[in-house]
Amino acid sequence: MLYVLPAVVVFGLGLAITVAPLTATAMNSAPAEQSGIASAVNNDVARFGGLLAVAVLPALAGITGTVYLHPHALAAGFRTAALISGVTCAAGGVLAAFTITNPPQVAPPSRGARTRTVPPLRPRRATTDNQREPDG
Repeated sequence: MLYVLPAVVVFGLGLAITVAPLTATAMNSAPAEQSGIASAVNNDVARFGGLLAVAVLPALAGITGTVYLHPHALAAGFRTAALISGVTCAAGGVLAAFTITNPPQVAPPSRGARTRTVPPLRPRRATTDNQREPDG
């Protein structure tokens, strides 16, 4: 347990500091009326990434179907897969740091700025079907 606990803690912290900001970025990049689509795309990309990693990492690390019979070979393949994952995550972090930007924020009007006031609407009188209220 002492071998696994530090890695699991680091993994959990990494998820906590990456998943929420990435989800917020994905959701804030779409207009409010398309938030459902943005959420679906975000979920689909996350699922696809996980499935792709499970499919590709063992092949890249040299883990085959029979390597589980040889514990040392399996451990070496697992280390290689973990190294590939770490490098890929670090590259993704660097890429995100340089490419994800916030749109420029518009400063609120100053207190001394003139604002245009709109006259209040006046209620219309109730009319009958035969009688139409004049406009104006």
